[in-house]
Amino acid sequence: MCLSNAISKDRGISAKACSVLFFLGFSASTFAQSAPAASAPSTVAPSQAHRPKISEVTTSQFLIQKVTPKYPEDSVRAGTEGVVVLEIGIDTSGAVQDVTPVSGDSILAKAASDAVRKWKYKPYLVEGSPIEIETQVTLNFHLARPQIDPPPLGDFQGDRYRNEYFSLFYPLSRDWVRETEVVRKRFSAANHSQGAYVLLTEVHIPQDNTELRADASFTVFAISRSSSKEAENCKLYLDALATGVYAAKEGKQKGDVSQFTVANHDFYRADFEYRNGASNRSTVCTSQKDYLLLWKIEGWSKKALDEAVSTLNSLAEAPQPAEPEPPVSQSGANTQNQVKIATPSRVRVASGVSTGLLLKKVQPIYPPEARRERIQGTVRMSAVISEAGDVVDLEVIDGPIELAVSAVNAVRLWKYRPYSLNGTPVKVLTEIVVNYALIP
Repeated sequence: MCLSNAISKDRGISAKACSVLFFLGFSASTFAQSAPAASAPSTVAPSQAHRPKISEVTTSQFLIQKVTPKYPEDSVRAGTEGVVVLEIGIDTSGAVQDVTPVSGDSILAKAASDAVRKWKYKPYLVEGSPIEIETQVTLNFHLARPQIDPPPLGDFQGDRYRNEYFSLFYPLSRDWVRETEVVRKRFSAANHSQGAYVLLTEVHIPQDNTELRADASFTVFAISRSSSKEAENCKLYLDALATGVYAAKEGKQKGDVSQFTVANHDFYRADFEYRNGASNRSTVCTSQKDYLLLWKIEGWSKKALDEAVSTLNSLAEAPQPAEPEPPVSQSGANTQNQVKIATPSRVRVASGVSTGLLLKKVQPIYPPEARRERIQGTVRMSAVISEAGDVVDLEVIDGPIELAVSAVNAVRLWKYRPYSLNGTPVKVLTEIVVNYALIP
């Protein structure tokens, strides 16, 4: 169980609660401190009949003894969480005289009141004399979630994502470029709620693309169903998401939630129109084992969005690995002349080696928006080079996302001398680095 104070602005409380639904958090609320504390009034000390109201920001600096409320057992069993706001009176010695609940669950409010009555403040002085004051206290009651082991994140083999744990086999065309590692790093750095994991991120960059931005993208998340009430099932999650988007004035839901079935999975789709960024967005949800699988999809047009959603039609249950063929009996045969060194179909080579094989290098175009924003740096990509020396697969593994599309557009046109092993051309897995630097 976790309890935390929330500090508000100016007079009284206006705690800013941010409900995290996507990229994921899912019913956790955070409360932020506001601007600097207001100075004490310089007027003559008022009578006790008219106690001045002092902001919670200011009075929090005078708090010298704090008792943590005990989470009511009935509320724990019921899973009740929420914010309680109290109005309190503080006498000239700094003791809490009276407590009046302003908002919040009544059972949680009683627990909060019982604890706050034991709080102690430094006396509030006006022109050197202590006076009685009124203020507000805000407490957040939040139930701690159990430690959750992450699910298998799956991997990419050839042109398809595979996750046997979730029974997913997800072929994608080469117009889709992976940015999974980049998004995982950013998601982790943002300290999102426990129980949410990035499985896959793809950006749609058509082979003949001349634009310096992708026309669609999606990220697949696995959300533990025990992480919040909203994550218990897809309908609850999508309802909560729609409510949160509307309440935050970020956009609105378009139409009703639709349902379809692919590869024995029932999917629920909710479409949204956002005010900023890509206006066309969809969240597609399915329940698998103890998780919700969420596709967070964005498109710069309705057509691009629908095409991204249509990739789910290629989903299939992960096939079982083929059993190895039994060895051929060589009994009584002269095996010395039958020894043959197998040539692997793909080898990994260092970046320096592949650079030495480069025959044609196309310079990337610096995105004008990135130039205006003074964005620069290095884009690192994992690349597969075919037996003919063509770049056939790319994954962005590090670098500014704003520069990634430009780098992909250029590297796709690079040409290499085929890499041979035992006299046979083979595919090469290597790393390609593209640098972007602004002239001072």
